[in-house]
Amino acid sequence: MTQSSAAGAGAPATTRSFFSWVGIVGPILGLAALIVFLADTDWYLVFKTIHVVAAVVWVGGGTMITLLAWRASRMKDTAELLQIGKQAEWLNTRVFVPASLTVLVMGIILMHKGHWGYDHFWTLFGLVGWAVSFVLGAAFLGPQAGRLGKAMETHGPDDPVVAARLDVIINVARADAVLVLLIAADMVAKPFFT
Repeated sequence: MTQSSAAGAGAPATTRSFFSWVGIVGPILGLAALIVFLADTDWYLVFKTIHVVAAVVWVGGGTMITLLAWRASRMKDTAELLQIGKQAEWLNTRVFVPASLTVLVMGIILMHKGHWGYDHFWTLFGLVGWAVSFVLGAAFLGPQAGRLGKAMETHGPDDPVVAARLDVIINVARADAVLVLLIAADMVAKPFFT
């Protein structure tokens, strides 16, 4: 029995060790493949790739946080909602803000390199939408999520003040997710472009 227990305990460590290496080597190989792909193209496509990858991170991450919060809200799982709020606060400054700034900078470079004007509906909608979303995320959602965590520690998760603040954050995050999805659709479809 002792021998069986020792063998069973060793297997997860081996599996964990293998997947730890996969977690290290996989991204390195992916980055190397990306460099090879981009080495055989022009700079416009390099900037476009960076723009699209950053947009995927920004749009996808925000959408997933919003969906997880919606699910926890429907289940009335306040503890899960607060955990999602803490994760959203962490992601906001470390992932979403840098990704959205990368989207903007690469977009401006693409506009310059592609000789596109800023006088089209799709570019104006994209820029205004980006500005609104950036301000919502940086000035409202991130700080509010931090205040929510402190209010929860002070008052507890079942306090009406905590619940009200959480409801506001979730609703603003939903509106922001819809806005960012509209920006992505606008950039692809380029409506009213002549």
